[in-house]
Amino acid sequence: MAPMPREQIPERGVLVLAYGHKRYRRQAHSLGLSLRRHSPGLHRTLVTDDIRCAAAQEYDAVIEVEDGQTDDCRLKLSLDTFAPYSHTLYLDADALAVRPIEPIFDLFDGSDVGVVGQDIPEDHPEPWYGDVAEMCRAAGTEWLPKCNSGLILLRSTEVTRQVFARARQWADRYEALGLHPFRGGIADEPLLAMALAEQDVHSQDLTAVASATPIGISSALRVDTLAGSCVFAKQGTEVEPALIHFAADYSSDYRLAGAHYRRERLALRLSQRMGLPDRAARLAAGLRFGLQCAVFNTWIRVAGRAPRDPSGIFVAAASPPLEVSQ
Repeated sequence: MAPMPREQIPERGVLVLAYGHKRYRRQAHSLGLSLRRHSPGLHRTLVTDDIRCAAAQEYDAVIEVEDGQTDDCRLKLSLDTFAPYSHTLYLDADALAVRPIEPIFDLFDGSDVGVVGQDIPEDHPEPWYGDVAEMCRAAGTEWLPKCNSGLILLRSTEVTRQVFARARQWADRYEALGLHPFRGGIADEPLLAMALAEQDVHSQDLTAVASATPIGISSALRVDTLAGSCVFAKQGTEVEPALIHFAADYSSDYRLAGAHYRRERLALRLSQRMGLPDRAARLAAGLRFGLQCAVFNTWIRVAGRAPRDPSGIFVAAASPPLEVSQ
């Protein structure tokens, strides 16, 4: 598959990256299945280094990139060059849609780039990929849009292109800025934050309804992708996101905390690919991963936090933060 001719490209669509380790293509496949189920009319574009992968079949257009990409987030700083729509919703591959996501486009304000999170001041007491005050000084601002780049709305404007071009410039100064390395390379979020701040673009607090990660989860995780539901408490606040972004330790590494992701992925494949009735697909997936999911939820009920999440809060106080994007 190839990108559509410009005159045929719809106004709105989804963009997903899946390159490097094969797990990202597996994740993009599952995300594509969930999007096909809940938002079948929404155009989907996949950027990958393997156009013959199974994931490609779940997308309407595929853009090929050279193989050998690093496992860090540098390619995400070029989203503006891949975004094919006038309104592009970028999603990390390790997310699943649990209900139609078209309303997300209208949740953002009129900013050229829409990111989910909260602004933090220059005197923020905890580090975020590095010293926040130093990052603010570099950007010439008194605040940063602390965001999760697992979901970004890009409008096709000159400001959007300037933001991403500036973030790529910051990437060349990553070490000089004192930012923590990520997977042996760079993290995209602090660079985007500085570039966004320079353009006076703020984070928007849409976690409860748009996209949320289980990082900082403080209640049992209740998710049923086929039935269209997802509810859990994040740092004490109940959220019901349209997209659950499982985020690294919850999916990629396939530890105990990834049981819910594996269960939902299997249910989607049984239903969407093999044609099993939803009830049978949920039952089969529950038999395979139900015990692990129950153990995980019991842990949270007892401890008030997920395994390997000692504080129940995303920001680390004294070490490089866990980054939740692909």
